[in-house]
Amino acid sequence: MIDANRMSKRSIVVDSNLSSNTLRSRITVSRDLKKYFKHLSFFSCYDADIVANNSILCIPVLSMVLPFAWITGADVHVDELDRTFAESMNTLQHEYKKMYPGAPFKTRLVADKLVDNKHAPNNTALMFSGGLDSTYSLFSHLDARPILIMILGTVDTPLSNVAFQKTLEREYSDFAEREGLVLSFIRTSAPEILDMRRVDHLFWKFKGRLQGGYWNGIGYSLGQIGQVAPLSVGRFSHLLVAGALGRAKAYDERTKAEYPDASYPSTDETIMWTNIRVRHDGNIPRHQKASALKQFLIARKLKLRPCWYASDLHSQTPQSPRLPALNCNQCPKCLRTIAELTLAGIDPNKCGFSVERGTFNRIRTLFRRSSLTLQDIALWWKPLQEAIRIIPSEIEGDPYGAKRFFEWFKTIELASAARHGGSPLSNVYHRLPYAIANPLRVVWERIPARPARSTR
Repeated sequence: MIDANRMSKRSIVVDSNLSSNTLRSRITVSRDLKKYFKHLSFFSCYDADIVANNSILCIPVLSMVLPFAWITGADVHVDELDRTFAESMNTLQHEYKKMYPGAPFKTRLVADKLVDNKHAPNNTALMFSGGLDSTYSLFSHLDARPILIMILGTVDTPLSNVAFQKTLEREYSDFAEREGLVLSFIRTSAPEILDMRRVDHLFWKFKGRLQGGYWNGIGYSLGQIGQVAPLSVGRFSHLLVAGALGRAKAYDERTKAEYPDASYPSTDETIMWTNIRVRHDGNIPRHQKASALKQFLIARKLKLRPCWYASDLHSQTPQSPRLPALNCNQCPKCLRTIAELTLAGIDPNKCGFSVERGTFNRIRTLFRRSSLTLQDIALWWKPLQEAIRIIPSEIEGDPYGAKRFFEWFKTIELASAARHGGSPLSNVYHRLPYAIANPLRVVWERIPARPARSTR
């Protein structure tokens, strides 16, 4: 392996070791890359016995550093690696190069030894978050009795929030037990290694717009799938990853520019190791998933957890007497899920939300204040508006003022309801040094809003 003390070219060296089912990974980087890292080590802890060899144990750390290496042009070095994974990463780099042609994407993944591993059992696993997409994938593949895998330590489930993690464990362990399913938890500090604001600034130079960032644009799909690799050995050979976009691509209708995302069929299904095959599942609009889940949610008494910010509401101590909620009921993702469920005739209060008459007014406010980006509009709200215009509502009565909201929502001009940053400002921002650009990001996020126009 390359001598870390003599690295002159942009390089990243990784190694991992396993002890008591906890995988600890170390990262050594060339001097010019150190500013992008907050930590040069992380762990992933598994609640089941891990029997993977070293060529598999290095996959979690590689899954975190490879997307970063691709956008910086760094080479990555490891002692030994599963041959199938190494080959798939070369293909995946090529797939992302199509999305971000301005980025380097010239990384060499160098392994001193490539290993051909044996086959895993013909079982199925599902990456399960408790959100609408992964719940739909569970519903669709329930006959396969998939092993459920929930990752804790992501942006929305920080390891520092012990109370929230315990709530998730209790809620979904009880559900899995009722269904007779195996549920495994992976706790990882992997997402904390990068300075995401600094990496975002670099990433936006290639992306060309200040909407979305590195993690959603290229990092999270491989970064989370890779944490599962050690757990797969001896357990399953098929891994389902819930699709979220509803279609392979989405576009900004004003500029006709594509909105890339880290998770597509063409990217997720490229990721392989041993004989593990990943399937990007359920690539239909979310309102259709909500409609399909109606009877399942009611019968199973399952609480959904799509929220990004619920953990912020909770106490940091497990001794807190207050039972934490699964959703904040105020963030854009909560609000659009509430709208999708209500349109399908599902009472959100019966599946993990707290909705009252002011909730749909908050959704109106998102549009009246132009709080959403063009990307938010194109990916999530436009399909919902189209559905409202062409399908009959399953709402009985007017719960929480929902019908009045939908009558209003189907008339507004969505493009006028989106935030517009303005290309001149964007071009200037991307050329500024990070030390200047980072404070200005706050200004960018407070660009004055404009009211949405009605099409009536």
